[in-house]
Amino acid sequence: MCRGNYLEVFAGGANEPRPEGAFIHIAFRTDNVDAAIEVARAAGAEITVEPRNTVLQGDPPTPIRIAFFKGPDGEVIEFFQSTGENQL
Repeated sequence: MCRGNYLEVFAGGANEPRPEGAFIHIAFRTDNVDAAIEVARAAGAEITVEPRNTVLQGDPPTPIRIAFFKGPDGEVIEFFQSTGENQL
């Protein structure tokens, strides 16, 4: 079950001018990281990190499943899924 939406924005990247609207990284919550990354793969996306489990440190720690791929302009696109009691 999804409870709202998140948009993560990261600073950084090259110190050269970027075209208007360019960004480096965006994350999307999903109920099934594995299925979502397979849709991206089937569409021809370059998968940069296969689905894996990790824990976001905090109080309490939050277990998640994540995967990454490159978007059409080279941006990093992340899928994440809460896997424990502490849901994002």
